[in-house]
Amino acid sequence: MKKLIGVLLAAAAIGAVASPALANDDDDDVHDRGRYSQYFGGYQTFEDLYRHDWQGIQHGLGDGSYTRQEARYFVMQLQDIRRREAYYRAYDGWLSPREGRDIQARLERLHQVMHEAHEDGHDVQDDDWRGTSPGYSDKGYGHRPYAPTYYERR
Repeated sequence: MKKLIGVLLAAAAIGAVASPALANDDDDDVHDRGRYSQYFGGYQTFEDLYRHDWQGIQHGLGDGSYTRQEARYFVMQLQDIRRREAYYRAYDGWLSPREGRDIQARLERLHQVMHEAHEDGHDVQDDDWRGTSPGYSDKGYGHRPYAPTYYERR
């Protein structure tokens, strides 16, 4: 019983010391403003996510899962999101929580569409390999004389 009470008192003491630190809102920290990680995990800044999406576009072009039109569309969407972020930051140099959530939502939607297009592009390639695609040719894997864009396939 004494051990249990001792453990509970120790846990309460640790909680009393740690609670004020956990309750402190870091949104006012000038050095942390605009950080991507406060909106969702994985990337420290929006710039890191932009770079990730740009690399995804290059990957999709490289493996043939994106058409040039799809890649151009994704690049334009990414540029639009960057412009919106710059517009938000133009006033006071940082993003409000609402603005950060808006940029986050736009990036998440773009990322989802990119993933769907990538998967669909591979499905078209697989159909070409089996000879079941309308654009199939005797020239083998990866040759698509006509490849419908992501939006034409929908």
